[in-house]
Amino acid sequence: MNAPLSRREFLKASGALLVTAAGPVFFDEALAQTAPGGVKPALVPNELDSWVAIGADGRVTAFFGKMDMGQSLDIAIAQIVADELDVAVDKVDVVMGDTALTCNQGGASGSTGIWMGAKPLRSASAEARRLLVQAASAKLGVPAEQLRVDDGVVSAVSDPSKKSSYAELIGGRYFNHKVEWNKATGNPMDIKVEAKVKPHTEYRVVGKSFVRRDLPGKVYRTEKYVTDVSVPDMLHARVIRPTRAACTVAGIDAASIKKIKGARVVRDKDFVAVLA
Repeated sequence: MNAPLSRREFLKASGALLVTAAGPVFFDEALAQTAPGGVKPALVPNELDSWVAIGADGRVTAFFGKMDMGQSLDIAIAQIVADELDVAVDKVDVVMGDTALTCNQGGASGSTGIWMGAKPLRSASAEARRLLVQAASAKLGVPAEQLRVDDGVVSAVSDPSKKSSYAELIGGRYFNHKVEWNKATGNPMDIKVEAKVKPHTEYRVVGKSFVRRDLPGKVYRTEKYVTDVSVPDMLHARVIRPTRAACTVAGIDAASIKKIKGARVVRDKDFVAVLA
């Protein structure tokens, strides 16, 4: 997963089309964003917009470059982003593992999904909050240290009537803000920002139990996965494995499946598969 050739570079070179989906995916807010001149910042790790977006309605979209393998990363990432940005968890949507919308954080990676994969999202969310509070300070004429954020609304501590929401401050637009990237891809990918992430004592939702977002789609079979893809003349393969390890292929009787229309045998030394 950490090879020099990125997933995106591989796909461009091979001409292949990768389609992946897991859990609820919401693209509307993120894709509706507009920057000065209508130019979207490049999808690179050192752009804050590659990690987080604020929609015109104030909803937050987090771009997470990993996939879920049943460990419920979606809601966990939403909790982390919600805590750093001071918004409600149900206002955070998570886009996972889409090579057109997320940076290459190395697939699913099992147990590293949170402790490594969430680090850039945590930092990016903290930096986005810092910039939004800074913008509110200029708009309201109140020093940043005298402002607080409650569910995406920045207000003056001394006068709550002086307030501005995230939607008003940047909704539907890009941050166009650089962050420091460690030049790594896959699991080690990380960024550094000016903002400081919150200490665990200030967490409101991280560590608490929330309803998993992926379960309804799995239970009622409404989610689409790679295995659901079907195209005309599509072939399916089954690897032929020996009954025990360290075996070699002694021979193949391809005629044994000749009655199956379209079936064929593929062999590469001791690797054998049947396609049909």
